[in-house]
Amino acid sequence: MNIYSWVDRNAREKPKKTCILYKDQNITFYELDKMASAFATALRGRGIKKGDRIVLMLPNMPEFIISYMAIIGMGGVVIPVNPSYTSRELQHILKDSASKGIILEDSRVERYSKIKDICPLDIVITTGEGGNFDSWITGPCHKTIEDMDPDDIAVMVYSAGLIGVPMGAMLTHGNLDHNSDLLRTCVGADETDTTLTLIPCFHTFSVSANMLPMLRSGGTIYLMKKIDFKELHHALTDGGVSIISGVPTLFYALLNYPDLNDIDYSQMKALIAGGSALSLEIYNGFKDKFHRDIRQGYGLTEASPVCTVNDIHIKIKPGSIGKSVPHVKARIVDEKGNTPRHNQGGELIFKGPNIMKGYYKRPKETSDVIKDGWLYTGDLGYMDEDGYIYITGYKKDMIITSGFNVYCKEVEAVLNSYPGVKGSAITGEPDLMRGAIIKAYVVKDAPMLTEKQLKGFARTQLASYKAPRKIVFVERIPRDTNGKAILEDIEDL
Repeated sequence: MNIYSWVDRNAREKPKKTCILYKDQNITFYELDKMASAFATALRGRGIKKGDRIVLMLPNMPEFIISYMAIIGMGGVVIPVNPSYTSRELQHILKDSASKGIILEDSRVERYSKIKDICPLDIVITTGEGGNFDSWITGPCHKTIEDMDPDDIAVMVYSAGLIGVPMGAMLTHGNLDHNSDLLRTCVGADETDTTLTLIPCFHTFSVSANMLPMLRSGGTIYLMKKIDFKELHHALTDGGVSIISGVPTLFYALLNYPDLNDIDYSQMKALIAGGSALSLEIYNGFKDKFHRDIRQGYGLTEASPVCTVNDIHIKIKPGSIGKSVPHVKARIVDEKGNTPRHNQGGELIFKGPNIMKGYYKRPKETSDVIKDGWLYTGDLGYMDEDGYIYITGYKKDMIITSGFNVYCKEVEAVLNSYPGVKGSAITGEPDLMRGAIIKAYVVKDAPMLTEKQLKGFARTQLASYKAPRKIVFVERIPRDTNGKAILEDIEDL
């Protein structure tokens, strides 16, 4: 099998069908197949072979989808990376993954240039006016779809800085095959649908809920690089969008931005929220104003990512993440591994065809989270008598902001590396739009160190969403016997 076969099939069966809408571009399945096949041919000609890894550091643009599918089609492994990552973050991924190449915007090429001597690559491809991307998709085309096993790796997503640095979660063709079909089985999506693809495609939620389902079914991907309220209004009125899958931040904007008040959601097939908790304030506000439910789901990178959703076949329970999706089992377990009674808390674990192969070159960390086929999520919650699941907190030291996971150890390690910092602790401060913002408590031994200096340093080392928005200097950070900060005690000092 190879998930690229969906593009190949639709290019033959519906060649003139629009696959991607992006600004003034209308790309058909035939055109996507032709460009991706030419790209794959060029990569092979430069020595890239089955199993080789290529970093894809692009925002939402057609070049992302072309590159993603071309690499997978030829049997390579895509490593999607947030374009806002700093050189430090990119260096870790390039070295850890032993990647052979990178694809990024010409305007961001300096991120790689700073580390090219440390991380030499065979191929550097750039998009934009000064880029060379077009030369890779206009050459000879010798289509060969590599035959892959369902357990072969298709994508490797760097996530889970539980140990202080991100690890590569290996997602297989079988994993993505399962998740890409959920939009059909859970909300009835088909070739007539168009997904609003505003969540970045380097995020597994967007790939599995927006991009891949349309490539599979023959639908259309309405691609937006960034939020633009004028274009968003067009997409939701005249752009044919019938399914919205987004983070709660998007629904907050749809609810509160004045120029979007006239949107009619009644004919849309589904509105799905994921990436972080959907507050009841946003859910109830949307329901009252637009008379439509937002169907909350849940997932994590290590599960490709979707595990649960309030799908169209079940009654919505506000505040719940729904029931497990088809072919995926869910359990709540206590510290001893036992299943508590209904409505009693524990850790949420899953088992099914969506569970990753493991962390790249990290057998110990893999065995810590996957036991007897069950993925231990580190998320806390409970299951009611009807099988609906509710999230109550996190066992792992993590904060979710605007749908992105921020692991406290990674941020603390950066702050602690700055001269004059003795120690730090990270927490999430509640924020209605983002879910939470990053706040840092810092102990310093340099009297002249300022919040502005430390924030500025953090922004040079961390992607913008990871960098603390607030820094509070404290005399000390209380910790428990395991060394974990007791955050509730800090404010009392």
